[in-house]
Formats: sequence, C-alpha cells, structure tokens
Amino acid sequence: MIWFAVPSIRAMAAASFLFLNFLATTSSINGSSESSNGSCIPAERAALLSFKDGITSDPGNRLVSWQQEHHDCCQWSGVTCSSRTGHVIKLDLRNRSPPVGEFNGPDEQHSLVGQVSSSLLALRHCLRHLDLSGNIFLGDEMGMPRFLGSLQSLTYLNLSFMGFYGRVPPQLGNLSKLEQLDMLGDLSHPSPLYSNDISWVDGLRSLEHLNMGSVNLSGAVHWFHTVNALPNLAVLVLRFCSLNAPSSLVHHNLTVLEELDLSYNSLNSPAAPNWFWDLTSLRSLRLWGCELSGTFPDELGNLTLLETFDISYNNIKGMIPGTLQNMCNLRSLNLSFNNIGGDIAEVVHRIPNCSWKNLQELNMKSANITGTTLQFVSNLSSLIRLEISGNHLSGSVPVEIGTLRNLTVLDLGNNSLRGVISEVHLAGLMNLKIIDLSHNYLEFTIGSHWVPQFNLVWASMSACHLGPQFPKWFQRQERIMYLDISNTGLLGRIPDWFWTTFSKAEYLDISLNKLSGELPLSLDFMSMIALCMQSNLLTGLVPKLPRTIEVLDISKNTLNGFAPNFQAPHLQFAILFSNCISGTIPTSICTLQELMVLDLSNNLLTMELPDCGRKELTQWNPSSNNSPRVNSMNYFTTLLLSNNSLSGGFPLFVLQCPNLIFLDLTRNKFTGELPGWISEVVPNLVVLRLGSNNFSGHIPIEILGLGNVSILDLSNNNFSGAIPQYLENLKALTTSHSILADNPFEEIYYDKFGFTITGLYDDSFSVVIKGQVLDYGENTIFLRSIDLSCNSLVGEIPKELSSLVGLINLNLSSNLLSGNIPNKIGNLRSLESLDLSKNKLDGEIPQGLSDLTYLSYLNLSYNNLSGRIPTGHQLDVLKTNDLASMYIGNPGLCGHPIPRQCHGPPGDLPTNSDPSQMDFLLGSIVGLVAGAWMVFCGLVFKKRWRYAYFGLLDKLYDRLYVISIVTWRKWFRNTDVN
Repeated sequence: MIWFAVPSIRAMAAASFLFLNFLATTSSINGSSESSNGSCIPAERAALLSFKDGITSDPGNRLVSWQQEHHDCCQWSGVTCSSRTGHVIKLDLRNRSPPVGEFNGPDEQHSLVGQVSSSLLALRHCLRHLDLSGNIFLGDEMGMPRFLGSLQSLTYLNLSFMGFYGRVPPQLGNLSKLEQLDMLGDLSHPSPLYSNDISWVDGLRSLEHLNMGSVNLSGAVHWFHTVNALPNLAVLVLRFCSLNAPSSLVHHNLTVLEELDLSYNSLNSPAAPNWFWDLTSLRSLRLWGCELSGTFPDELGNLTLLETFDISYNNIKGMIPGTLQNMCNLRSLNLSFNNIGGDIAEVVHRIPNCSWKNLQELNMKSANITGTTLQFVSNLSSLIRLEISGNHLSGSVPVEIGTLRNLTVLDLGNNSLRGVISEVHLAGLMNLKIIDLSHNYLEFTIGSHWVPQFNLVWASMSACHLGPQFPKWFQRQERIMYLDISNTGLLGRIPDWFWTTFSKAEYLDISLNKLSGELPLSLDFMSMIALCMQSNLLTGLVPKLPRTIEVLDISKNTLNGFAPNFQAPHLQFAILFSNCISGTIPTSICTLQELMVLDLSNNLLTMELPDCGRKELTQWNPSSNNSPRVNSMNYFTTLLLSNNSLSGGFPLFVLQCPNLIFLDLTRNKFTGELPGWISEVVPNLVVLRLGSNNFSGHIPIEILGLGNVSILDLSNNNFSGAIPQYLENLKALTTSHSILADNPFEEIYYDKFGFTITGLYDDSFSVVIKGQVLDYGENTIFLRSIDLSCNSLVGEIPKELSSLVGLINLNLSSNLLSGNIPNKIGNLRSLESLDLSKNKLDGEIPQGLSDLTYLSYLNLSYNNLSGRIPTGHQLDVLKTNDLASMYIGNPGLCGHPIPRQCHGPPGDLPTNSDPSQMDFLLGSIVGLVAGAWMVFCGLVFKKRWRYAYFGLLDKLYDRLYVISIVTWRKWFRNTDVN
C-alpha cells in the first residue's frame, strides 16, 4: 500500500499549496484595503491627485471633493471603484452643462482647464471607463495624448468635444478590449482633428460603437474596408468627416449594424443603388446633407426594422416608394429640404399604416409639398414633432390637431394656411414647447380669459393676426426663450406684465405693429440677447439695457433720447435710425467694446461725437510706435449717422475703430479738413460717405490709400484744389468684381437654439445716380461709385481715372474743372451714370464715350465743349426724354441731337482708325491732286489740248441748248391744249 501513499501525499501537498496561495491572496487584498484606509488603492489615489494637479481651473467645482485629506478616493466625484478589488475602474468627468444638442457643444464656461495628465497610466491595468468629453479646454488645441493607447483595460473611451488638434494617434488601435470609442467634435465648426489612415481601427476587434463625427477623414481612402472588418460593430457615426464615397456595389459584412450616420458627407451620388440599403439590421439611418440625388430606391422597403430615417437636405425628387408598407417600427421620418412634390395626403398615405400609431416625428419642411387638408393628423396620435413649414399648403388648420397630447413641436410656418386658430386648436396640446405658425393667413380668436395648459419655450407667429389687443394668454408663458409676434396687427400700449413675464426670454420681436407708449426706463432685469421693436409708435427714452443684450433694433419709432447710464457691455448691433432722438450721443458708447454696428441715421442729434479721450491725438501720427491705441473697438465695422445736425471736425471717434468698413456722415454740419491719417487708421473702409456737410480744404492724397473703397461720396461740401492723382490706387474700383462681402444693413448672430439669424433692418442711404436720388439698401454690395459733385475742385480730370474700370457711377458735376475729358474714358466699361455737367471743360467730346455699353445716363451740359457730338453705339440709345439736355450750355457743340448743325464734312476721323486705312486715304488724296495738276499743266502748255478741250465744251453746250428749247416748247404746247 506504500505505492498508494505517494500520490496521496502529492495530492495533499498540492491542495495545501492552493490553500496557502488563497490565504496569501486574501491577505494581500485585505492588506491593501487596510493600508488604503477604505477601498481606495494609495497608488491610484496619488495618480488621481497628480491628474488634478494638471487641472488649472475647475469653474463647475467638479473636483472639489478631490482632496489630500479625503483618503477614500472611491468617494470622490466622478470616480468609481471595484467593490471587489478597490481598483478605480471608472473615471467620469464629462461636462454636462448644458446637454449637448445636434449642433451645440457643451458650455465652455463649465469646462475643466488644463491638460490630460499621463498619471492616468497608473490605472492602466484596471481602468475600464474613461469619459472626459465636453472639456474643451483640456484639449485646448493640443494633440490627442498618445499614452491613452496604453490604457489596455479600457472598454469605453469618450473624448468628444475636447478641442484636440492634429492627427488622431494610431496608438488607440492597441485598445483591443475597447467596445465604445467617441471623439465627436463640434458640428458647428470645422474640426482640427484628422486621420489620413484609419487602419489602426482594425485592432479594435471588440468595438461595438464608433463615433468619429467631424474628424476629417478625407485622406482615409479605404475607410469602408476598415470598418467593414469589425464583426461586432452596431453603431457607426461618421458625419461631417469629408468622406469619399465607396462603390455603390461594395460588399459589406456589417450584419449586426443597427445605427449608421453618414450625414453631411459629399457622397455626391444617386440615392440608388447604394450599399446602405442592404443593411437590413438597421434601426437608425441618417443621411442628411449627403448630396444624394435621383429618386428613392425601392430597396428602402427592405429595412423593415428601421425606426429612424433622416434623408433631409439632399436632392431627392419624387414620392417615397410604396414598398415601405412593412416598415412598421418607424418612429422618426425626416424628408425635409428635398423635392418630394405631390399632395401631402399622398405622402402620408405612403407612410406604412402599421406605423401611424407609433410615429413620433414627421418632418417635411421645404419639400415642395402641396395640399389643402391636414386631417391626417388625427391618425398620428403619438406625434411629438410635426414640422411641415416652407411648403405650399393651403386650407385651414383642423381642430383635430388639438388631440395630439404628446406634441411638443408644431411647425406650420411659411405656408398659405387660412382660417382661424381658436382655443379648441390649442387646448389639448398639454406638452407643447415650440410653435411656429408664422407667415400664414391665420387669425387668432382666443378669448381673454382662456388659460393654456402648455408652457412654451419658442413661439413664432409673425404675419398672423393676433390683434388688436395684446393676447392675454401670453401672460402665463413665463418660460419663453424666443418670441416673434412681429407684424401681427397689435395696437395700443405694451402691457406692464410683458416685461416681467418675458424677463427670461433671449429673443423678443414685436416689430411692425402699432404699439405705443413709453418703454420702461430700465430693462436691466431682463435676460434678452436680441430685442426688436422697429416700426411701432413708441415714445420716450431708449431704456437702460440688459447686460446680456447683443442686438437692439428700435428704429422707426418716435423715441427722443437716451436713458442715463446707457451701457451694454455685449451690445453688437444698435439700430436706432428714424426716431426723434435729440441731444448728444452718450459718451458711454466708448465703453461698448463689442459693438459692431451703430445706426443713428435720421434723428435730431447735435454737437460733436464723443472723442473717447482722443482730443490730444488730433495731430496723431499713425506710424509712430508710441501712439496710444487703448480701448479700441476692434469689432466695430459700421457707423451710420446721416441726416442729423452733428457738428465739429472730422470725428476723432473714428480713431477708436480700426476695423471700420462703413462710414456714413452725410447731411450733417461737420466742418474742417478731411484728415490725411484716415487711410492708416481705418484702412479697410469700403464705404466713405461725407456728402452734404461743410468740409473744406484739399482732398488729401492719402485718401487714395483706401484701396478697398467702393463708394466714395464727398459731394456738397467746400473742398477745393485738384482731384488727387494716382486714382489707380483705389484697387477696389479697378475691377468689376465687388469687394463687398457684407451688407451695412444686415445683422447676423446666433441664438441658443443653434440657428443663424440674419436680420436686414430697413435702412438705406441715398445716392445721386442717373439724374435722380435712389435709395440703396441690401443692393449696396453691388454699387461702385465716386461722387465729388458740388464742390470747388479745379484743374483737369486726372487721366488715371480711366483705370477705374469697375466704376458704375461717376459724378464730378458742379465744380470748376477745366481741360479736356480724358480720351480713354471709354475704358470705363461698367459705367452706367456719368455726370460732368456745370464745369469749365473744353475741347471735343471723346468718341470713346460710345463704347460705354452699360451707360444709361450722361450729362455734359454747361461746359465749354466744342466740335461735333459723337454718335454711334450706346450714345444713340440713351434713354432720356430730352437728348439735347445732355449737351445744353455748350455753345461750341454741333450735330445731333442739338439744333445747331455742323458745317463741312464730319470732323476728324476717330483716333483709333486702322493705320492701313489712313495710308490708303492719304494715297488717294495725293493721287487726286497729282492727276488734277497734270491736266491743268497740259491745258496751259499744249495748244492742241486747249482747242480740243474748248471745242468739246462748245459742242456740249450746243447740244444742251437744243434739248432744253425742244423740251420747253413741248411742255407749253401741252399746257395750251389743256
């Protein structure tokens, strides 16, 4: 039995070894717990504190619990430890303020600031979940850390919205256990992240979720081959990635893919065929903005599991196919901004009936859809969003729309809907948050005692009829952030509750009504970003504004001044034209460092502009390095002050605005000289209008340094001296292409909903062109004009003027200019209006004027011009009731169209005649003279020639005499017979 003992001993020894090993392991674990004073490993706690040392700012106090004296790091905010081992397995420092939307990233004011410390490598054997997303200043335009590829235990990594810059490190391909990878960037801005080769993704064989939205993958030619090799991939988000389109016939292995988002990639291909129509496992397919064209493929019906389908912003034409009838799981359908066409009832009929009760989102905005009924809404009882604005719908809004109790978004704007909106339409919409009924023909007939059950956040009813009384049901809408009730027929005073009810609103538009009364003296308790109240009957003072305001438009009212302490540190647009504002412009304007546009035209302002402490800089030398440039308004681009009674010299306020583009001081009482420093202080000026003032002195030659000027108006002043030479330096006028990209009467800004709002305020300036005064507003960007009329300018018109081939309007009338009209004036091929009247110009009118094919107005009257008036081409078709009026007051002129006829043959031949023709003409004249001279000499010196010549004349005389006598007698004989 001894031979049995040996294996028994061996078995007992092995069992003893395993038991001792278990005890040792247990002891080790207990020991680590005890030494960590809880469940936190000291080394990992030290690593976290080292990570915190790399954070220089924590505005949200998310790391306030990360303290040296708080020993249990597993209790720190954002840290999760294993309950079994005590190791840190999850680090979640995501910036969740505010929630990230479709186009808006997180709030930068709550972002952690600093850098991602490599101390996280101490967690590489245990950390499974790392989320640093939304902390834009942790990336701070630095490269994505390569050491992240060494955190081998990670199954979840989220680096979205972190502001990283440069190449995505291929070391991320080492994370073989990774199941979810997110590096989504801000979709409202181009991402600085890129990857020219994503073959490193092959190493992520466990990957189920990949989101590289907005990462530039334009260089990743074989991107589809790479993602196609991931066997477990269920979510693929590659929107805004500049992808190249793979072959539409490519084979795929993505058999478990449930969500695909390729939005905003220029696939630029027909919608059918395409590889994604074969992904029968899909539950979500987003293809908006992919430049797909053609018709919907019938294969779309194969996606029977599809819940979300977004193909908006493409070039799809025609009705959705009837093969969708088995798509019973459909929850969200977005067909907007395509050319669907057809009747809306037919479109809804093509949506599978089996999904009607489940459909939550239906978006068909701007899809070229017609129809007269929306009765189908009663079948879509689960709708949360209904958006069909921007189509050609007519008829009325059915009361059944009030049965959609789950509806949060109702957008029917920009159609031709008619009829009334009553309480019945709105009573059942208990969850309504956003409503847009604007630009229809709808009339609200809601009683003053009706109390809505919803709390709106966004409401647009512009161009509907809400009046005449201000709707009282608005009084309970205290959560509104955006309200547009412009042009709605409102009369009377703005109710006092309006300002308190909407104190949290960021956008308020009550313009184009007939609201009257005074505004509150102070609105600083409000949260407005934009306030639009133009074209009403408001009186009183411009109120003290909220600190948050960026856009203020109170134009076309009868306001008469500014409230004290007119300050708004973030104001960008101040549109106050066409009021009765008197007094002076407040000096607080000097503190508006973010101001871009100030329009105070058509008011009663007097005195000088504030100099903002620059009076000592009257003799300022811009080239001097020690010249002070403090508190400059670097964003300021537009200053419009025309038609006031402002006085003083050229405003030193301009020294505050180095980026000024539009300056209009016309119709005021400014005096003094135009400073030579203007081209150095504001070199980007595009519009300079100083007309109808009392400026004097010479036009400084430095003004020609304004190479971007497209509109130069110095008319109706007291300028003297000669027109400066070197006009070719006005580069913007030497080309027919407009340099103007922005409109001086346009306001562009972003609201919190992620929309770009462009407002064109109804201001303009007058230009004397084509013999009349025309108002230029949004079409200003196309005008290129020089107007120096009604001054005392002397000397000749500079020959360099002919280089300004982009000029549309040239007015030099009512000066003392002399000399000839430049011969090359015909080079100004874009010219439509030319006025040189009431000067002392002499010489002939250049024939080149007939080459101005766009010329529709010409005035050369009251000069000393002489010679024959040129004709041909454009000069023969000028449109005017009195052609002669163009030349009246020039006694030396002759020819059509004036009565004075020219004597002798037409004047000199055109200077641009062909030299060969001139040689031929000269030779003919010489030959004629020589031949005549030879005949004359022959008659003088040859007697026989003389006898023959005069004999011939006698015979000719006798023959003519006989013929005349015979003819005379025949005529009288016939007369006698009669």
